[in-house]
Amino acid sequence: MSSIILVEDEQVILTIMTDVLEMDGHKVKTFCEADSAWNHIQLYGFDADLLITDLRMPGTIDGLQLVHNVHGLVPLVPVVVASGFHAAADSLDGEHVYWLQKPFGLEQLLELCHKLTPHS
Repeated sequence: MSSIILVEDEQVILTIMTDVLEMDGHKVKTFCEADSAWNHIQLYGFDADLLITDLRMPGTIDGLQLVHNVHGLVPLVPVVVASGFHAAADSLDGEHVYWLQKPFGLEQLLELCHKLTPHS
């Protein structure tokens, strides 16, 4: 079973994504803002196979900074950025960053997670 850290500030989207990923067999740890996700990671380390994050969120850091912070700790961890347009998006180009353009279909989400996480 793969584990995923999911960061999304829109509660309805967070709930739907969590339900779909859990029904697909993933263990999902959810956060409503990048600050709380980053605090968790600082306390416990990056304890997942994949990070899925939105970019624009309230708080001290946004999804963009979260991705940079996580890749500073674990450079090879795959990250899915689930977002619409973001002015700083080009600063996240890299072989371990994958884009999921909002709005996206749940099948797109599952396909990407299957591609990026270990299979049991």
